[in-house]
Amino acid sequence: MSLFENVDIKKGDKILVSSNLLKILISSRKLKKIFSPDIILNELIKKIGFEGTLLIPTYNWDFCKGKNFCYNKTLSLSGSLGNFALKRNDFLRTQNPIYSFAVTGKDKKKLSNFKHKSCFGLDSPFGYLINSGGKNLFIDLDYKEGFTLCHVAEESVGVDYRYLKKFSGLCKNHDGKTEKKEFSMYVRDPKSNVVMTSIHNNFDKELSKLNAIKNYHKNDVNLQIINIKEAYNLMVEDLKNKTGLIYGKK
Repeated sequence: MSLFENVDIKKGDKILVSSNLLKILISSRKLKKIFSPDIILNELIKKIGFEGTLLIPTYNWDFCKGKNFCYNKTLSLSGSLGNFALKRNDFLRTQNPIYSFAVTGKDKKKLSNFKHKSCFGLDSPFGYLINSGGKNLFIDLDYKEGFTLCHVAEESVGVDYRYLKKFSGLCKNHDGKTEKKEFSMYVRDPKSNVVMTSIHNNFDKELSKLNAIKNYHKNDVNLQIINIKEAYNLMVEDLKNKTGLIYGKK
């Protein structure tokens, strides 16, 4: 049985996948079953069909430390699924050297040509997902532990514990051409004493009121699907009103 059978993923959906595959790998080894992340990718591609678009995070923060970015060789530091996707011929990579995505489906060329400079700007793939009714699928990962969307909301609002910082370096694109480029990221302000951005448990209730979160437990795997636009709007409203559901943890 497919892991995603009877899960709210439909033909034409735009899906961002956030995952932790360690539990699945350990379980497969105990059961002496062969598991490949390609199984997950293939099942999702089949679910969304030709009109859908699938995005897998391939984030890497080495560019912020002065290292060069290579479209074809820089690995994802945000999970193994992204690195499997990068090896496949049916995926293209977006160009931001810090927050890139491996993308397949209808809009993969469109996304791979994005020229946005700010990692969390509304002209980025995050903005694409907000504006096109995208969903964030979490596989064996509580969304509160890996919801990058909160940084998009923080930048949109202009929170006082982060600021837009510029990073520059060499980027080698898919055809081997190297250029010096500059990008920006909404980073934590060290003067604020904020360590990280946190999401309060009560945010689940607010999402539930809008039917914007769905939870599943299948084959001993926890799945969550979040409506990205609804979540973003809630985050922006919360940050503007400072009601404490999205907050800088000190």
